[in-house]
Amino acid sequence: MSRWKKKDSRTVTHSTFFTLVEDEVVLPDGTEKTYTMLELPDFAGVLPKVEDRLILVKNYRYPIDKKVIEIPAGFIEPDESPEEAAGRELREETGYGLKWCEKINEYHPVASLNDQKAHLYVGEAEKVGEVEHDEGEDIEIFPLKIEKAYELLEEGKLTHPHTMIALYSARDMLTK
Repeated sequence: MSRWKKKDSRTVTHSTFFTLVEDEVVLPDGTEKTYTMLELPDFAGVLPKVEDRLILVKNYRYPIDKKVIEIPAGFIEPDESPEEAAGRELREETGYGLKWCEKINEYHPVASLNDQKAHLYVGEAEKVGEVEHDEGEDIEIFPLKIEKAYELLEEGKLTHPHTMIALYSARDMLTK
């Protein structure tokens, strides 16, 4: 089966975090259509463990007007590896640093809209400094016992998708 062929591409708009692009494509059957994509940088996140607790965050999300329990995560800078980005985001959002980490998952969160890749890690953390939030961030540190995190996950009270994927991916490592 043939893949779609791109005839043309144009940027619709560009902002600090994303670029909206429209591609003119030809499908294998000859049909021509416009395919709209949202270009976003890859991101990395970490499920940090300190003794019997996970160092999560409550992050205010404007589109849903509430704070969401999440793993520390953010976009990967051009000069960073995914692992370095995960460590940097942990330090900025919580003041904790990684002693070690291991990749637990890598995936495309919304393959129908973009080629963004998520890189998730689990690791052991320790307090190393103060929080350094980016301008406009409304984040609070939310330590949670490991067993309580899995209770909330099973009860449907942890709803952030990357956090859910990280918890399911690291379950065997964290509950042994």
